[in-house]
Amino acid sequence: MRGSFGLKLLYYGLTFTLALLASYTVFTRAYGLASSYSNPYVSDEIYYVDSSRRILEFIFRVDIPYYDYSGRTQSDYFNLEHPPLGKYIIGLSMVLCGDRPLCWRLPSIIEVSLIPLVLYVAYATLRHPLAPLAGCVAALAASTDPVLYRVGSVAMLDPHLAFMTTLSLALAVHSRYLASALFAGLALSVKISGAGTLLGLLLSLYRVEGVGRRLKLALLTAVIVSATVALAHVPLALYFGPERVVWETVNAIKWHTTSRPPDGPPYSSPSGWVLNVAPFIISLDPIPVRAELNTLLHLVALAYSTYIMVLGLLWGLRGYRVTAPLYYAGVTLAYWAVYIAGNRTLYSFYAIQLTPLAAATVAELVLQAYQAKNSKTPAS
Repeated sequence: MRGSFGLKLLYYGLTFTLALLASYTVFTRAYGLASSYSNPYVSDEIYYVDSSRRILEFIFRVDIPYYDYSGRTQSDYFNLEHPPLGKYIIGLSMVLCGDRPLCWRLPSIIEVSLIPLVLYVAYATLRHPLAPLAGCVAALAASTDPVLYRVGSVAMLDPHLAFMTTLSLALAVHSRYLASALFAGLALSVKISGAGTLLGLLLSLYRVEGVGRRLKLALLTAVIVSATVALAHVPLALYFGPERVVWETVNAIKWHTTSRPPDGPPYSSPSGWVLNVAPFIISLDPIPVRAELNTLLHLVALAYSTYIMVLGLLWGLRGYRVTAPLYYAGVTLAYWAVYIAGNRTLYSFYAIQLTPLAAATVAELVLQAYQAKNSKTPAS
């Protein structure tokens, strides 16, 4: 018994150490890039940082010493084409740390660094012989994706979206669907593309026994997500009025389904992201930093999620306890829907939302392969 306990402790200790190393690797890479940029504003930071300042000043009435960086957006610009939660987070970093570039970027750096650890805990705590190994695989896989730490080095909205999506997935893996819905709502409160997170959660409800219970959970999920998004918009509604917020949201949906001018940054389709076709340029100074993906990781995730979706549609998923492939499929389908609706100028930095889902999909593939090898039918 003691020997068995000692081996188990070693097993968990070794895998947890590797997951910590994965998180530390993401942190050092993201922090190193964030500290190296020569310009105060990198990529689209000016839009989110400047609107965060205005939200602090005009909506929350918070007075902080502002640093005078060159470049300003229009004085009435609040970045209302995106939901507000990401700007709240950037604003909070200014209050706690100061109005300077590294402070704007710290929330992104911290969140992307925590993603490997969140994935490890989510899978290592499952009741499965290979649970710690699966958690370790997920953490290490996430740390190998360049888009995670490159996009995570700047004060943009997508790192916060990826973090909320990761937390939603981690809870759904343990069938904590209503708690998962809260974070799906938070993802949707960061960017409208959080709708992909919600779609992934709804797809994962297949694991729930009984059609009636599934419908009940889907309805409760919709209520929780709607309430979360509404609460995030309350400060804006109190300042601008509810009608303006609704009008801006409708216009934002139209804007997100319309292509940008073709002479802008490099763009490609969601399949192009995976193959690193025309990756988005985050910065060229002091070194080129592009939002590139680990192609192998995403090809494996895309193939397995497609297999799971086809299997589910044709024969059902009886015996397959999968969650991450359905999240990966949900987010991918959401971006393809935007592409088909008319926005052909999609940027590869969006794919940071897919990184934790791809890593988790590989982990679940390990679990499923083990189960298939040790039983005639997949895990129930």
